[in-house]
Amino acid sequence: MKSSLLSKAEAVLEAVCSVNDPIAIKELTKMLNMPLPTVSRLCADLVETGLLEKTDYHHVTPGISLVRLGSQAQNSSPLVSILKQPVMTYSMMSGLNAAVYGFDKETFFHIFSCHQSNPAQDALRYTGAFQVLMAAANLTPEQAQKITEKKYPDMPVTEKVICDQEFNTVLKQKILSRIAPNKKWMISMPFYYMDIACSLTFYGQGKEDRTVEAELFEISKVLSRVRTGLDRIGKGED
Repeated sequence: MKSSLLSKAEAVLEAVCSVNDPIAIKELTKMLNMPLPTVSRLCADLVETGLLEKTDYHHVTPGISLVRLGSQAQNSSPLVSILKQPVMTYSMMSGLNAAVYGFDKETFFHIFSCHQSNPAQDALRYTGAFQVLMAAANLTPEQAQKITEKKYPDMPVTEKVICDQEFNTVLKQKILSRIAPNKKWMISMPFYYMDIACSLTFYGQGKEDRTVEAELFEISKVLSRVRTGLDRIGKGED
């Protein structure tokens, strides 16, 4: 069983990594519902190891040691090793960008991506893959709406309405596809890694001789290979 101290340190790291800007130690205590002395002491220890860095006396941000460990973990991850070959192969063949995300403890995280041309700055939002993740995690529309508003507080009302409509569709169909003019496509499908909801998304400029239906079929074959690989190592969907 995980020690209380280790569990608290993990909670601090997750909270710091869940925001885009340096966070005040006082704000961490509110997020984590921990006493200020406990959070301050943990942050001091994590700063000393390089897992966190101080931007000033009161604020912390992920440290270079945490970035290094994350990069090394990704390179040696069995999930990434199973994803890499089929996803990169199809991305190169189709000319589409690929992105894989996960969703755990109400937090979205990047797992793997490969780019063929002009990737979106925020591919998670641009592709709508966050909706596939929330549906795969069995969230209700109300829960999904709350998390979306927290993740993207500046999202225009019209976009929120579209997302709400799409989420209800994803709950039924389990996939999301967007078709824009000039063959700009996005297709996102869910899968699971050790009960954690993940999404495989291809997006970008489709080829002239391809249709969305053809891409859906081929992407489902890629995802089938990924699921087979995960099942083989005992880390797929039960």
